Amino acid sequence: MYKSLLSIGLLSLSMLTFADSDFEKELRSGCSKVQSYANNGKKFYNQKQYQKAIAQFEQQAAWSSFCAMNVEDGGTAFSERDITTAFNNVGLSYAKLGKPQWARAWFSVYPEAQSSQFNLKQLPTPQKSANLAGKYVRYAGYGAWDTITVQKVKNAYEIDFEGYYMGLRSLIYGPNVGDFETSMALNKSQAQYQFQDCKIDLTFKFDPKIGQQIDVKETPYTNCGFGHNVSAEGAYLKVE
Repeated sequence: MYKSLLSIGLLSLSMLTFADSDFEKELRSGCSKVQSYANNGKKFYNQKQYQKAIAQFEQQAAWSSFCAMNVEDGGTAFSERDITTAFNNVGLSYAKLGKPQWARAWFSVYPEAQSSQFNLKQLPTPQKSANLAGKYVRYAGYGAWDTITVQKVKNAYEIDFEGYYMGLRSLIYGPNVGDFETSMALNKSQAQYQFQDCKIDLTFKFDPKIGQQIDVKETPYTNCGFGHNVSAEGAYLKVE
């Protein structure tokens, strides 16, 4: 019996060691590509191929921030300046593409950075619209965004939420996820979602400095049917 338990313990330790080894291998591979993402993004940006530049710069932003958090396992260090530069690269590409609100979202991830503050001031003033339909986002981490998609369907807005919890290893092993759907009359500015003891309130509002937003309040410590640590609470910026 003791030998059997010892064998199981050694096997579990072996599997854990293998998993850690596999993670470190993928992590080092991803971290080693950050500079090439930056170089390719710059090349496409200079060629005015901004959509292709965004794809490269988004990888640069995601992996530089991810590698910085996992530096002990990956061995590749990125400074805060490296990371904010990557995020600003994405924002500048969106601005050139004619999507200033997406640019605002990326610049706002690190609002204290001097480059972010400068670039935010260059964006056009948001215009208020009576149409609330569109895509709203909140930063989830490592280049990923929680999204609320609002569509006008007949006499109501259909509202779809998709959120993530970006754990320490999520860029390799994947995030925890959660979603819900609800609706709101066209003449209203507030909606609600309920599931068991969970209640989520959504309030649409406009800020003349940053644009259309959805303020989401979630009843704490309740079961909303989401993955572990996934939450909808926060402020979502309309980007499309």
